[in-house]
Amino acid sequence: MKRSTAIPIAIAAVLALLLLRPEKPPAGEYRVVEVADGDSFTLRKGAVSEEIRLFGIDCPERTQPFSNKARRVTRKMLGRGSIRVEEVGQDRYGRRLAWVYLDSLCLNRYLVAEGLAWHFTRYSDDPALARLERIARKAERGLWSQSDPVPPWEFRNRKKTGKGS
Repeated sequence: MKRSTAIPIAIAAVLALLLLRPEKPPAGEYRVVEVADGDSFTLRKGAVSEEIRLFGIDCPERTQPFSNKARRVTRKMLGRGSIRVEEVGQDRYGRRLAWVYLDSLCLNRYLVAEGLAWHFTRYSDDPALARLERIARKAERGLWSQSDPVPPWEFRNRKKTGKGS
């Protein structure tokens, strides 16, 4: 390859990498608008509000035990540092599914470790979430202190079908 064509090709390759692998959005530009429950909330970035659903986890529903605690902890943690959102897709309600970091702490994993959320294996095979849930269960932390906690997806299904609460 001639030297005169090597430089433009190298520049094109670098530009392609920059376009294909965008930088992570800067942290700290988000403001908390509302925390609906432990795993979903609304953030504002500039003039734009975005509904976020934490990926890979499911917190107790509003009337389930530990729901209020999960919501309080999420609200408290979101106020503790720069928020970084790493989107992995959208859910059926149009919310951004994401890993959310507060400085270097992963909120998704923190909630599971504290026994305030289940690893939502229907949508995630993350080994760290699975390990953290096993540890929380064994330590009977949070919702695992109950004799037979009902996963939120079963609770929602029972409510929908009218088969108990």
